[in-house]
Amino acid sequence: MGFRGEGKRDMLQLNRLATLLVALLVLFGGMTAPGDTIGLGITVTPGKFEASIPLGTTYNVPVTVANTTSTSVHILASLSDFSLSQSGNYEFQRIGTSEYSLLRWASIRPREFDIPAGTSQQVQLTIAMPSDDKLSGEYAGVVFFQTRPERHGGGVAFSARVASKFYITVPNTVEVNGAITKMTSAKAPGRQVYRVLFKNVGNAHEYLRGQVTVQKGGTVLYQVPMPDNMLVERGGVRLIELSGKPLAAGTYQAIATIDYGGKTETGGEINFDVH
Repeated sequence: MGFRGEGKRDMLQLNRLATLLVALLVLFGGMTAPGDTIGLGITVTPGKFEASIPLGTTYNVPVTVANTTSTSVHILASLSDFSLSQSGNYEFQRIGTSEYSLLRWASIRPREFDIPAGTSQQVQLTIAMPSDDKLSGEYAGVVFFQTRPERHGGGVAFSARVASKFYITVPNTVEVNGAITKMTSAKAPGRQVYRVLFKNVGNAHEYLRGQVTVQKGGTVLYQVPMPDNMLVERGGVRLIELSGKPLAAGTYQAIATIDYGGKTETGGEINFDVH
């Protein structure tokens, strides 16, 4: 009897895991490539929306959810705050959790609806900006559109979830600024590792690109490019880890430069020893 009970619990956990994995797969597809559902048949337009709205005004944003499958789907819309971890992974919270929550001032209608096969449904996101002169910069949120879980062969439940991300700024208050706050270097098997910590000290999201230049006695040995378009949300930090060629014993310098979209780049420099 104990083994049967464990088997049932394992199957339930498997079903929940399958639902969660599909939802997350679609979500991150949508967040990195707006509107893309990795072939699961639900799309949302726009995948990302940006606008500047004066305080004390209301703005209506039409969002289109399309069903490209051969069967009708039931959709439930929900609103969420989000942030990024230092490694760039999305984290989601209840509305109002974030200091920069946009959708605490928003509503969506219809919130729940059916979409027949091969058709689309337009919903309206209404954003009512408060009349508060203390507000400045950018506020953000994400709207999820999730299908009702459906069971397929083997009893596994699938639920597709797509996301539309919203950035709203208060006119004439945006500041783009950033700084490298820490750098380290460490020897690893077959490589030298460089870690750069960037902090967004502006009041809007930023995209980063840059490089680390490695020198010895003023002579450039090599450069390691950073990935392009690394996202850092308002108030966020990003830990950038890069791998370079192994170094012989000695004293070296690592110089990091980052373009974050501001008027100037930010930089940092460390001296380090390899033993």
